[in-house]
Amino acid sequence: MTAKISLGPRSCREHLRHLSVVFAVELRLKIVTELYGRTMSPTQFNREFGGGSVSRVARNFEILEEHGWLRYIRSAPGKGGRGVEKFYRAPDLAFIDAESWALVPYSMRVTSSWKVFNQIAPRLREAMEDSHRGVRASCDLVSTSLVLDEAGWKHVIDAVTSQFVFLFEEQKDAQLRVQHSGEDLVRADVFLIAFEASRGGDEAQSNLVESCREPLVPFHERLSPVFADDMCMQIVEELNRREMSVTQFFRQFGGGGGVSGVHRRFKRLQEIGWIAKVREETGGTRRGATEVYYRATVPAIAENAPWANVPDFLSTSDNWKTFEKLSKQVKASMKAGTFDRRSDRCLAWSLLSLDRQGWETVVGELDALHERVLGEQDLAKYRVAKSGEKTIKMTVTQAAFESPKEVIKAP
Repeated sequence: MTAKISLGPRSCREHLRHLSVVFAVELRLKIVTELYGRTMSPTQFNREFGGGSVSRVARNFEILEEHGWLRYIRSAPGKGGRGVEKFYRAPDLAFIDAESWALVPYSMRVTSSWKVFNQIAPRLREAMEDSHRGVRASCDLVSTSLVLDEAGWKHVIDAVTSQFVFLFEEQKDAQLRVQHSGEDLVRADVFLIAFEASRGGDEAQSNLVESCREPLVPFHERLSPVFADDMCMQIVEELNRREMSVTQFFRQFGGGGGVSGVHRRFKRLQEIGWIAKVREETGGTRRGATEVYYRATVPAIAENAPWANVPDFLSTSDNWKTFEKLSKQVKASMKAGTFDRRSDRCLAWSLLSLDRQGWETVVGELDALHERVLGEQDLAKYRVAKSGEKTIKMTVTQAAFESPKEVIKAP
C-alpha cells in the first residue's frame, strides 16, 4: 500500500530500511499486521495463527520490539498458571507511503503491484462466489473510470488515502465497542485501488527483462535486502536505466568491500529475481575474462489465473463483469507502464476485525467515496474546459466482503 500518511521525522530512506526488518521474515509481517490495534502474546499469536513453535514466534516478537515495531504492554500469568506471558501491540502498520514508494526503482514497483494484484484477485473471486451464494455479507465491487486533471487526481488520491486511514480507525472503535457489548468481531476484506489507466497508445517506460519464473523466496523477503542496503537499491535503479556489468558499476560508483562486494550484491539480486543476465562479452582489455551484463526485471503479465474458468453462476453476475473489466485495465496499464508511473497510486487490501456497526459504517463510507470521486470528475471537466489542460485517465475501485472463516496460518 502507498499512502500519504505522515512518517514524522524519519526520512523516506530510513523508513524503507526500517521496513526491511519486518519484511526480512514473512512471519514478522503477519505479526505486525495482526498486532496493529490490539495486544497479543507470542503464545496467543501462535495458538491463533501458527508460525512454527512458540519459541520461534517469541524470537521474532523480540526482534520487532528491538527495532520499534512492537511495544511491550503488560505481563500476565500464562494459561493454567504456567509461566508469564508478555503482551505487545504494534504502534504502526508496515506500509510504504507515497514519498518512500517514489524511491523504489520502477521495476520493483511494477513487480510489487502485479504481485499484490495477484493476491487480491483470488480473494475477490472467492468472496464474490460466497456472496453470490448468500454465504457472506458483501458490499458490491465498484470500479469507476474517470477523466481528471492534475488537481482532480490529487483530490481523488487524497480521498482514497483518507478512506484507508479511516478503516483502521473504525477497527479501533469496533474493538472498544465490543468490550461493552460482548459482540463477536467479524473479519472483513476491504479493497481500495486507484491507478492511472492506459489510454491504449501508451508504451512501456523502459525496455526491461521479463522474468521467466518467480523466485521461491517469499515476496516481502525479496524486498528486504534491497530496502536494507543502499548499494542494492542503487544497483537496481541503475539497471532500470541501462544494462551494466559488475566492473562497470564499480568503476563508476565504487562501493564498500571493493569489486567483490559489488559482485556479491549483483549475485544476490539475481538470486532473488530483481536483475537478470542479458549478455556476455570477452576479448579486448578483459584479457580472456568474461564480462557479464545485467538488467532489471519486470514480471510477465499473465492472461490466466483467477479470472479464467469461472462457474456459470458467477460469470453472469455484475460483480464478476466489473472484476473482468478491472483486470483488463490493470493488465493493460501495467504493460503500458502507467500503473506505477505515479508514486501516489493506491493498491490496498485491508483485513479488518469489525462489529456490525463497524461493518455498516465502512460500507456507508465506501458508498460516499464513490460519490466523491464522481463529483471530482465533474469539477475536473469544468476546470479543463477553461484551462485546456491535458487530462488523465484514472480507475478507482472499492469493495468490502466478509472474510472466509478459515484463518490463513502464519508461515
